[in-house]
Amino acid sequence: MAYSVLPQKSMIEVLNLHRTNSVSNQSDLSYCTTHYSRTCSRAPISCSRVGYCKTQSNPWRTEINGTGARLSLFRCKVHQAAVCIDRTTEDSQQQEQKSDGKTTSSEKKFNTQIHSNKKSSYPSTFSHRGPYAENDEKTNNEILQSLCCRGKLLDAVKMVDVMTRNSQIPDFPSCIKLIRGLTNVDRTDKAAKILQLMVMTGGVPDVITYNMFIGGLCRKRHLSAAVDVLEGMSLSGCPPDIITFNTIIRAMFDHGKFDEAVDFWKDQLRKGCPPYVITYTILIELVCQHIGVARALEIMDDLAVEGCYPDLVTYNSMVNLTCKKGDYEDTSLIVCNLLSRGMEPNAVTYNTLLHSLCTYGCWEEVDEILVFMNETSNPPTVITYNILINGLCKHGLLDRAIDFLVEMISHDYCPDIITYNTLLRALCKEEMIDEAVEILRWLGDRGFSPTLITYNIVIDGLAKLGFMEKTMEVYACMVERGPRPDDVTYRCLIWGFCRADLVGEAIELLHAIGSNSRRRIRENCYRFLIHRLCQMKEVDSAVRVVEMLTSSRSKYKPASCSNIVQGIYSSGMKDEATELQQKLIEKKLFK
Repeated sequence: MAYSVLPQKSMIEVLNLHRTNSVSNQSDLSYCTTHYSRTCSRAPISCSRVGYCKTQSNPWRTEINGTGARLSLFRCKVHQAAVCIDRTTEDSQQQEQKSDGKTTSSEKKFNTQIHSNKKSSYPSTFSHRGPYAENDEKTNNEILQSLCCRGKLLDAVKMVDVMTRNSQIPDFPSCIKLIRGLTNVDRTDKAAKILQLMVMTGGVPDVITYNMFIGGLCRKRHLSAAVDVLEGMSLSGCPPDIITFNTIIRAMFDHGKFDEAVDFWKDQLRKGCPPYVITYTILIELVCQHIGVARALEIMDDLAVEGCYPDLVTYNSMVNLTCKKGDYEDTSLIVCNLLSRGMEPNAVTYNTLLHSLCTYGCWEEVDEILVFMNETSNPPTVITYNILINGLCKHGLLDRAIDFLVEMISHDYCPDIITYNTLLRALCKEEMIDEAVEILRWLGDRGFSPTLITYNIVIDGLAKLGFMEKTMEVYACMVERGPRPDDVTYRCLIWGFCRADLVGEAIELLHAIGSNSRRRIRENCYRFLIHRLCQMKEVDSAVRVVEMLTSSRSKYKPASCSNIVQGIYSSGMKDEATELQQKLIEKKLFK
């Protein structure tokens, strides 16, 4: 079905959908004339005979996949409020009913459904022609609002069609809801019809509705239709915004229309569109991804002629893209182009480069950039040092990471919690436990409160190495000073006890934290402990843990006990699984 979005004007072009046979055409045309003369008394039509009305083409007409019915446009001199859209052919209605998943019986019950959901009665008859002839505009709008509120989108579309046949103006907020709802369910053809009707009757959809509709068209690959809707937005009183342009440009690149996307943006700039830096940056970044940096730099020169220039955000986006790929030749081209435009790299540019170089272990280049940063107006920051320390720790260069920490402090930069967390994780990984505990204590004494993540890093590192005595000391300090332990803390402690074959201490801890903690311990902690107890043939203790598990849950499914037994049986402990099952049955925990 073809739709057009028209600006508000007194000369309204009315869509008339003809039937495929001549007899039906005559009946439809006569009905349109009779209906118009009957319902539009306040807006007289200047057409003497419908058969002699001249068909005109619509300059804003946009083809969208539809029913394939033949369309003709009739120009009638009517008031802005008087709009007549003739009914579709029976074949088109049958196709729409099939696509909507509706039958004619649901259409017959339409009036009954409205009456059953509305306490007030609406005196009307739903004839084969469709309109509620005896309903006024206010009553039909109340019905339309009810349908939209209840999510009856297709029925609401029919209601709008009924109102247009009666020359009634649908409620604009309901039309907006209808357009958005139809777009969300991929019925852009019907959404286009409502959008067209709303604009023709003087309504102005908001930019969010337009953007949703254009996004729906782009998802269905109707890119030319999306561009046509964008062109008509300003005429309807709602100019496009950044999101509108970004949506179409991204869709064009998604569908491989690279050159069309560039030409589209150039055309918009020539038509007076503001040179949005965000849209410009997105376009250049997409060109870098799909075509290459060299082509992106050429397009930047072309867009400069149109009055659209890059900024540091654009260049930093390009640098980030090339650094992630490790393509430093393209990165150097971008930086040279940046310098040629009289700009200077900022801290974000340098930090992006350093993060990539540290990831790939290019330490000589890192030193060169640091020397260059110290000579410019953008010296290293706390973020810069955190990037360096993190990269060195990941490569096992802990000594050099500590050197950067010392350098950081000597330059009057205060390390933040991210700095210490990075070092603590590396110290625990290198089994430098004493140093990790000492740093943790030093933070507490200096009033630099360790966070939950800080404590969990140290507790996890100590527990994995089996130093449970020191682990419990750190845990006690955490409970005393805060913050409150979470499920990650408990899991690290329980698993550490189990690995050290200290299951008794694990059960005691589980009992203590299960009754006092506000946080619920995850079930996998219980399962791990039960499995470990069965390995040690302590089935009675395993039953006790199962009881603790069931009591800690307000609604615990008995099938979970069956899964626990099945997991133990599958791991090869058949005797222990059978014994555990029997004891759980005795305690009525197994079904």
